[in-house]
Order: sequence, then structure tokens, then C-alpha cells
Amino acid sequence: MSIDEVKRTPYAPATHGGAGDVRERLIDHWFPCTAVDAAVGTPAGSGRNEKAIFPWFASRPIAQARAAVLTTLLPNDAAHRQSVEAAVRHGSAEAFDRLAEAVTKNYHGRTPVVVDIFSGRGMIPLEAARVGATAVGTDLSPVATLAGRLLADWSMRDWSAEAPLPFESDVPAVLDFADTHRLVSDTRLLHEEVGRRTRQALAKFYPANQDGRRPWGYLWTVSMPCDQCHRRFPLIGSLVLRHPNSRKQDLGQAMSLITVGDTWKVEVVDGPANGQPTYSSAGKKGKSARCPFCSHVHTLETVKAKGFAGQYVDEPLLAADFANGDGDAKKHFRQLRDEERRAALSASPDELPKAGQLSAIPDEAIPPGNVHTVMASGYGYTNYGQLMCDRQTLLFGTLTEHIRACHEEMLDAGVSAAYANALAGFAAATLMRGLRYATRGARLRCHGKPDGSGNNNVQVGDLFANEAVLSFQFDFFEVGIGKGPGTWAGLTETGTTPLATHLRGRRGTTARLRRENAMALPFRDGTVDAVVTDPPYYDMIEYSDVSDYFYVWLRRIMADVQPDLFAETIGTEVAPNLQNKDDEIIVRRVYNGGVRHDREFYERSLSRAFHEARRVLRPDGHLVVVFGHSDPDAWLRLLGALRDAGFVVTSAWPSRTETSNTGVASIKVTVTIGCRVAAPQRPIATAAQVDREVATAVKAAVKQWDADGLALTDQLMAAYGPAMEVYGRYSSVLLPNGERANLDRYLTLARTSVRDATALKLDQLPLETFDAPTRFAVFWQRLYGRTDVPKGEARFLAQADNLRLEDMRGALLTESKSGFKLRLDGPATFSDRSSTFEIARVMAKAWDDGGTEAVATVLAKSDRQANDAHLWAVVAEIVRQLPASDPVAKALSAVQRNAGTIGTMIQYAAAVADREADARAQLTLPFEEDLS
Repeated sequence: MSIDEVKRTPYAPATHGGAGDVRERLIDHWFPCTAVDAAVGTPAGSGRNEKAIFPWFASRPIAQARAAVLTTLLPNDAAHRQSVEAAVRHGSAEAFDRLAEAVTKNYHGRTPVVVDIFSGRGMIPLEAARVGATAVGTDLSPVATLAGRLLADWSMRDWSAEAPLPFESDVPAVLDFADTHRLVSDTRLLHEEVGRRTRQALAKFYPANQDGRRPWGYLWTVSMPCDQCHRRFPLIGSLVLRHPNSRKQDLGQAMSLITVGDTWKVEVVDGPANGQPTYSSAGKKGKSARCPFCSHVHTLETVKAKGFAGQYVDEPLLAADFANGDGDAKKHFRQLRDEERRAALSASPDELPKAGQLSAIPDEAIPPGNVHTVMASGYGYTNYGQLMCDRQTLLFGTLTEHIRACHEEMLDAGVSAAYANALAGFAAATLMRGLRYATRGARLRCHGKPDGSGNNNVQVGDLFANEAVLSFQFDFFEVGIGKGPGTWAGLTETGTTPLATHLRGRRGTTARLRRENAMALPFRDGTVDAVVTDPPYYDMIEYSDVSDYFYVWLRRIMADVQPDLFAETIGTEVAPNLQNKDDEIIVRRVYNGGVRHDREFYERSLSRAFHEARRVLRPDGHLVVVFGHSDPDAWLRLLGALRDAGFVVTSAWPSRTETSNTGVASIKVTVTIGCRVAAPQRPIATAAQVDREVATAVKAAVKQWDADGLALTDQLMAAYGPAMEVYGRYSSVLLPNGERANLDRYLTLARTSVRDATALKLDQLPLETFDAPTRFAVFWQRLYGRTDVPKGEARFLAQADNLRLEDMRGALLTESKSGFKLRLDGPATFSDRSSTFEIARVMAKAWDDGGTEAVATVLAKSDRQANDAHLWAVVAEIVRQLPASDPVAKALSAVQRNAGTIGTMIQYAAAVADREADARAQLTLPFEEDLS
């Protein structure tokens, strides 16, 4: 069809009549953005309690999951908004009751079916079940599926009729269980039994102190032979054990490394460290290891080669006690007694019995090329069982053995298989939380400051440097079998409390969680009312790689308990006996064989998953997607996949779900995207027509967002909703040359329309009359001020003016590891081609250097007139956005007050500049004549 033949018939969305028509949902018109933003900082809305039950990755706050489910199930009726707000903000029981009744009424007594095809830990199915929906969660990962069963299935059941457990408690209860579920007390009882048996089995490997108490933990390191003197030395990255605390008159503690002949030892000293670590950063070349005997320096490559050659040895260094009893927060470090050292080195996991058909200790190989995720594999540790020292491995293997044994005893005592499975699952979850504080990667975290001005608490650090990386270092901390943070006893306390809190809010039905592939859903066509999901975030996390560390241990506990998740081998040829990676819908940073997970794979696979969602949805069903990413390309891939699958985006609602992140600014916004199935026969439109409609729709939405108090940065994300809704009205959008307009055109136009609609009040001058770099800089300052902004988020903003972020570096932005920051200092050079924003910055510097005359000279040299409205508007805008105490604000305020004087001096300054130019020309003229 030619461009002249394009039909211009206005698009009308399909309607459905009759009983049960719920096509228009609340999410199409309203979302409790403010309530979600407020709730994510509270215990009830953050999801921290739910996350404490099982360690899974990148889950959204429960307030956002709740809002997404409720606005999807409820019709567009303003009467429901107050109840939704109350449920999201406070978890109000009364509000939930009203909403559950409204959901039932909306579906005319029929129970709606809600499916989450990327369910993760099960937050969305949990919230759907709370209001009485039939909730189903599917996930490719068996680890995630187990997490979902713990949260949304087993913990929601009534176990009151179960037979008593065959264990007795010898520990007084520290929790009030009167208003909680029996599951909590039985979970605690099982944990106590597993802990008691483990302490008895391993007592000889963890000798007690003279008072009968056992150390909280032990500091270890790895040693290697020196290439020059051939003596073995320890790789210690920090000598600090506890920072001083002036308020408590605590001098702190440190290690002192001492060499004696061909041997070395460490001693504990009070006060700050007075030596140097043996393994530390060497500038741009990365870390290096220095031999304390001969001072020979080994490069990082040499250090890694030692590991692959099998030359590392684990070395126990120190013990950590509580200074005044088990409950004292102060950790006191001391030298190991000889018997403690012998006991630590004598521990071996080789004698542990097999875990069913599996070896007692995980021998599954870490996939090659995976050093960016499992960092220890870059140092010669090639399977998951090697990630710990022998005594750590023995501890976890023993815990696994006793969980399995207790599960069998519960069945023999008449406990139902379902209840025994649930209790074993919660014990396995505690083991998983313990794994986060184990291996060569769980470092000693010393809070405080060297000058003693901070709180000097000491704890064992989380193995996960972030949610995407299992960290590694040579000096690491091992928790013991007694009491303290990270121990089995400590994890029992910190796990049972959130479970009790979770069960106090129990309502609705149980959800069903299944391990399934999102690209092949096990549901019949047209049987699902809503698909609400939080898909994998592009290249942020390689979920299966980071959770294989959990999976290999869970197999040894749960293969008989949950055979549908852990009994069969689900891995691939590249990674046998691990989780399925071929069908994982992510962008993988490193290709290590098998399926190539590039950007095209991500979009293609996500489109297949959305096609499946469309297949199983009823004609009036909705798809709702929660997504957040700092890379515009990730958004392009997601929205492209939705369109390819036949969906029309109807709304996009941003939520500030990452408010716990402090420091530099990052993408803190996730967007809840409402979608409907596209109409079967949609018209074709011209790009010019759609451009106008998108701009009009976004600008109209901005007015409402301003009234609702939606932040400007959030409006940039929210603009995708109206833009995609317009774009989705048409089967094709044609450019003048007959080619199709791509999706990226309208993502950029959405952001540009927000910028153009924003009331910057630059003396009422149209924003488009300013030069592009100035538009960019002014909008940046309004959005971010002087904070650091990650590259991805900065690229979003640059695209609104069709600018390349690289071109802004230096002139308008400075770059650091934290991201980009807007420059307000005076540029080193300027000319009549400099942007208006740059000239305003030069004026500020000139005022500080030379007052009115210097500013007038700047205006003359940049060929600016005294009445340049655009320049003075930018000066006023910079002053408005800065605090009054800011030096730039002070200088420009002074420039504003002296604008009249500066104006009269411009001609004089210009004449002086002309005379200086003539003089320079006269000096060079003879030389130039000689050349001719």
C-alpha cells in the first residue's frame, strides 16, 4: 500500500458486551504510584520480610506486586481506589476483604485465574491468592519454584491437624507463637533438632573455650609458595579486625603478620594495623601478592596460575569470640589454640554418607568462562564443592544429612508427606541463607572508621557482592557451630521471625507453583483471566548461574522431597547436572557454548513467551508486565516483544521501588505496564499522523501527572504508556518513503514530548527555540541536579534531543565510575559557537574572576547581546535550581543584579577586543607577507 492510500479512520478499541465483560481494568486508567512509592520504604510494603524467608534475586517490593494484581483484577471504578491505596500502603485487612469481595463481584461469582509466567519467589501469585484468585506461578528455575512454594503455598495452608513431630525442644521459645500458625513452632522445633545433631556430630572439630562456649567464628586465608624464595606465605587483603570506637573507648584490633625463619604467624594487637597486607591493589594493573619474606611481587595472573596448579592451601588464622557472652555485640579476636588449629585442619567431608544417589558434597562443575558470575572459578576452583574450606564443607554436608534424616523420621511418626516436605523445605531455605555467609568470598566486614568516629560493629559479609556476582577473596570468615550471626542457631532466629510475621497476614487461598518454560505454558487456550509477571531483566542477572550454587545443595536435600524439582537432571550438554540455561530468557555476557544468549535471542524468546501469554488469555484478559532497566535498548527489546506478540500497551506506571539504594543515582524506577490483546483489524497510518497523536497524548498525560505529583524523572518512564497505546492502534506506521517507522522513534518522541510539555518557565520562551545542548543541560539539571547519573539513564535523556552522550562528555558532563554529572564550572574555552548553557557557566566564573567587566568581556567575545532573552532565561533557570549558598548560584545572582551595568559595558569590551585583535594582526602581518 502506498503512503497516499493509508486509511485515516480513527481507531476505536474493541468492546465486549454482556455479563462478565471486564476488558476495561483499573490499570488502564489509574495506578497507586504514590502509595507504592511510600510503601516500599516500610516493612509491610518493602517485601523485606518475604525476602528473608528464602534468598532469591531481584524481586520487586511486595507493594508493587500487590498494586499490579489489584489494578489488573478490578474494573475501572473510582470507588475501588481508596481500598487499593489502603491495601498497598498498610496491608489493611479490611481493605483486602473489601477487594476480595469486589473481585468476586466483578467476575460474577467466578474465580478469576491469574498466572505469573516468571514467578521467581512467588510475590505476584501470593498477592493474587490473597484476594481469592486461582493463582499459578511458573518459573524455569527449580530454585525459584521452591522459593515460591515456601512463600505462597506451604505457608498459606492449615496444618493444625498434623501429627506431632518426633522431636523435643530443650530451648525456651523466644517468639510469641500465640497468634501465629503451627508451622512456625514446628519449623523452629525441626531447626533445633538439626542444630543439636550437627553440634554433637562436629563438636570435636570446633573445640569449646574454657567456659564451655564456642567461638562465633574463625578467620581463614589461603597461602601460596613464593616464586623467588619458595617459602609459603598468606594472601591477606586486610589486617583490620575491628575499627576503634572513641565513644566506647575501644582501641580496636588488628593483625600483625610476623615471619620467623621460613615460617609465618599472625598475632592480634590492640589498636590500628601497623603493617601492610600481602595481597592488595597495585593500581591499574589490579591486585598483586607481595611475599613478606623476600618482598617479591607476584602479578594477579601469577596468583591465579597458582590456584590452577593446585598450590593453594587453606590456613586458619584467628578465632572470634563474644567479649562478654553470647549476646554481646562486641567481637573479640584472638590467636588460635594449638588444639583449635589441629581440629580445623583435621576436618574432612570425605566420610559423609551419600545424599541418596548423589555425592555428599557437590561435585558439579562450574561452567567454563563463568568467572564474571562465580568469581572463584577464575582462581582454579572448578566445582561447587571446592568453594569452601574442608571444615565449612563438612558443616553444610552434615546439616544436609540431618535434614534428610529428620524428614524420614517425621514420615515414620505419621506426619503427612506434604507437611514433612514443607518443613524440610523451610530447613533447606535456612541452609540456603547460610550459604550466603560461607565460602571463600564471605569476608569479615568491619564497620566504622580508622579514626574511631563510627560504630565499629563486626559481621560476616554476604557472599553476593551484588545480586549478580558470587564474590571471592583469599581471606574469608567461617562461622562456627555455636551462636552468633550467620550460624545455624542465628539463622534459625532470623528466619523464624519473618515466617511468623508472614503468617500473621495469611488470608485467601494457596497459590500453585510449577517449574515450567514460559515459552511452552501448560494451560489450555483462553483459560486465563490475567497474566501478571516480572520478566528477567535483560542482562542484569544471569539467574541460573548465580543460583546453581543453591541448586547443587538443594538437590542433596530435596531430591526425595520435591522430585519434580530436583530428582531429574535438567541441565544441558554444556552444563550437565545444573539448571536449564538454554531456555533462560536473558542476555548472557559471556558465550560459553550451547545457545547464544544475545540481544536477538532475548527479544525473540520474550516474544515467544508473550505469544504463549496471549494464547492462554481469555479475549477480555490482560497482560501486565513489571520491568525496569537503565539501558534504552532493553526497553526497546521488551516493547518490541510485546508488539510482536500482538499486544497493545495501554498504560505505563512508574514506581520508585529502589529507594533503599543510596549514594549515586541509579535507575530507581520500575514500570508496571498494562497491555491488552491488539484488535484483529487495525488501520495503517502515516508517521506524521502518529507523531502528532503521540505528542498530543503524552502532553495531555503530563498535565494529569503534574496534578498527581508524579516526579519529572518518573514521567519520562510513564510516557511510554500513552506513546505505545497510540502506536499500537495501527498495524503499520509508514514513513514518507513507504518504509515502516520503527518503535524506537516513538520511545524517543515520548521522552521529547515530556520535556516539551514541562513548564520550565524559561521566560515563557518555547523550549524548541533553544539550542539542543542547552535543552539537554537545562532538563538534566531539573531532573537530577548535581547528582551522579548512570550511563544508561543519561543515554535516555540524551536521546530526547537526538544527541550522543559521547558528544556531551567534557563540554557538559563529567564522567566517573559513579556515572555522569552535569558540569557547572566554567569551560576552559568558549566561542560564539558555544551553547547558551556553556556561556552561562562562563559568566559565573568570569564574575568571580573580574566582576562586571569580565562578564561583559565574555558576552562580547561570544557575540551575545545585552538583551539576549535565551541567555538570561538560562541564567535564571540555573539560579532557581541551585541552593542559594551554591557558589555558581551566588555568582549568577550577582550577574542578574548587575545586568544593566554589564549591558552598557559590552560595547566597550567589544571595542577593546577588536583593538587587541587588530594589534595581533599587525604583529603577524610582516611574517605572513614574507611567506607570500
